[in-house]
Amino acid sequence: MGVSALLALSLVGCAAAHRLDEYLQATLIGVTRDGVDVEIHLTPGVAMLPVLMAVIDQDRDGRISPGEELAYVSRVAREVELRVDGLPAPLSLIESSFPPPEAMREGLGTIRIKLRTARGGHELRFENRHLPQVSVYLVNCLAASSDGLVVGRQQRDEAQRSIAFEYSFGAGVAPGPQAAWIALGPFWPAAIGMLLVARMAVLICKAKRGKSASKSSPVKSL
Repeated sequence: MGVSALLALSLVGCAAAHRLDEYLQATLIGVTRDGVDVEIHLTPGVAMLPVLMAVIDQDRDGRISPGEELAYVSRVAREVELRVDGLPAPLSLIESSFPPPEAMREGLGTIRIKLRTARGGHELRFENRHLPQVSVYLVNCLAASSDGLVVGRQQRDEAQRSIAFEYSFGAGVAPGPQAAWIALGPFWPAAIGMLLVARMAVLICKAKRGKSASKSSPVKSL
């Protein structure tokens, strides 16, 4: 079995393992000499889908139109914050994709959003404030090995809604503006898979500690 197939299986398995009443938001940050790339993967649990559809499907027709997709992606972009050297770094939408409705109904569909800022510096802080009432979060930083990036210790809050670190660049050839997606692209699935495995382990531990409480908890609403 090839690496790609293994990665796909690990992603499906991990996504299926997260709690049915939670919205899993996994963020990967790619730092280059030309700016910062932010990729967010959002996977709703089966029980979360009606709640999420109430947010996205504004005309209540049971479908997600291109306009509704754009409106939701724009909301996510507004509710995450990136700061570089202490200053707000506006994020521009590069691309986004929505899964088929059948996949979302099974709890396997993932919304993918790619954002970018051209602002560079030496200190970065990212925070995700999107739908905190119903979400669990993951966040990490990746870098192209050929870019000479040196990242200091990554500091995250307990919920992994935020991350902060200092960074610098050593000797190396400066890539073009889109090099982050090209260089890091093949490794995004592996990184997301590792983040999901780690999160799954945390959720299992929490479930064992409060199994009875989890069974009686109602589905959260926004």
